[in-house]
Amino acid sequence: MVFYSPGRTSSYPEQPPTKGYRYHYLGGGNEVGNVGVVLEDHKQTRLLLDYGLAPTTPPRYPSEAPVVRDAVITHSHVDHLGMAPWLCANHRTRLHGTALTAEISELMWYDCHKVSSIEKYPLAWDKRDIDTALESWNIHRYKEEWMHNDWKLELHRAGHIPGAAMLNIETPERKILFSGDFDTRDSPLTKGAEPIKTDTLFLEGTYGGREHPPLQEEELRFINHVQRVVDRGGKILIPAFANGRTQDIVMRLHKHLPHLDVHVDGMGKKIAKMQMNHPEMIRDIHAFKNAWSWCRRVSGKSDRKKALDADVIVSTSGMMQGGPAIWYLNRLRHDTSNAVLFTGYQAEKTGGRKLQTEGKVNIFGNETEIPLEWESYSFSTHAGHKEIVDFAAACDAEEVVIYHTDPNTARPPLVETLEKNGHVVHTPVNGISEYLGEEYSRSN
Repeated sequence: MVFYSPGRTSSYPEQPPTKGYRYHYLGGGNEVGNVGVVLEDHKQTRLLLDYGLAPTTPPRYPSEAPVVRDAVITHSHVDHLGMAPWLCANHRTRLHGTALTAEISELMWYDCHKVSSIEKYPLAWDKRDIDTALESWNIHRYKEEWMHNDWKLELHRAGHIPGAAMLNIETPERKILFSGDFDTRDSPLTKGAEPIKTDTLFLEGTYGGREHPPLQEEELRFINHVQRVVDRGGKILIPAFANGRTQDIVMRLHKHLPHLDVHVDGMGKKIAKMQMNHPEMIRDIHAFKNAWSWCRRVSGKSDRKKALDADVIVSTSGMMQGGPAIWYLNRLRHDTSNAVLFTGYQAEKTGGRKLQTEGKVNIFGNETEIPLEWESYSFSTHAGHKEIVDFAAACDAEEVVIYHTDPNTARPPLVETLEKNGHVVHTPVNGISEYLGEEYSRSN
């Protein structure tokens, strides 16, 4: 299959487990993103949790999934749902998730297909498969039970972004909780995740070993920087992820700097409208609508030129890998009173990281010097080390499976702390099946 690099074809064992519960990471076990994990029992009940791809350069893909009739998609970021159209087209898999995740999925899949076409990266599915995937959604509200054979399933609020869900599973023998990408802290957009008593906790550990700065202090630092640049006559470009961060930043600016002229460009505009269709997913829908009415949404070339006179431009892409942000940067770079403020992680080999480390960005095929002031701010909606550890304790989890985690930096301090707190800790490896509970053993 064209999207798998050598060694990434299906590693899933053909024989079902003979006892207990087995899990197998197709991706996201000992890496960040690219998530796909199969959980099954000896009664041949099988479930897939997420099936994404990592939008790196080039992208990373999970191993080929076995036949699964049902998959739960925790949220609408591409590293958790990017490969779902392949599932639906090849296995006729039913997708389960929240209504907002399902609605945004269409936009994310079309954007994923567009990027793969532009950058000439292989993709295992085509546009026709998107239609199949959209018809495969089964929608569930938070705390609404449904049965998967003799497993009782529920989605619970995960924080992170609107519509994101944790999956709670009650089997006849044990309780299992998948956190998905989660955060216990409230953000302007969504309420944080709340713990659920469980036996086994599959826990996202992206920020293991790292603590987030106090949110109020970081927000004040950000707001003061914005005002400082505007006071000196400069303009600010804020590259922002479309799904969550764009809306988060607009709400912060509206709350603290309502006198400024703020313009918003990119895919975040469409996602904001979708989020408003699901007010039950938003922490304060009135504050969100007020902030969105206040900012100016760029809708064409003439609007884009007008935005160059704004105080602040919030635009995709969040890592400056394309999108309108590059267009704005190319014009703002000539005035050193202007500034670029990053509000999200800049991965290696992205435009944002290159600006931070080399002072250059590839603009329309040309490596271009960017002599502008820049700064980074932490508005992450992933749980930090303390939140991760406290959540595991509050869930009273006997065993914790740490995934979606860098194995060299984030995972070791998490393992150390969790074991000190009395948890049995699993450190999954992609392609290796492992067992839960007393049946826990590693096998090839």
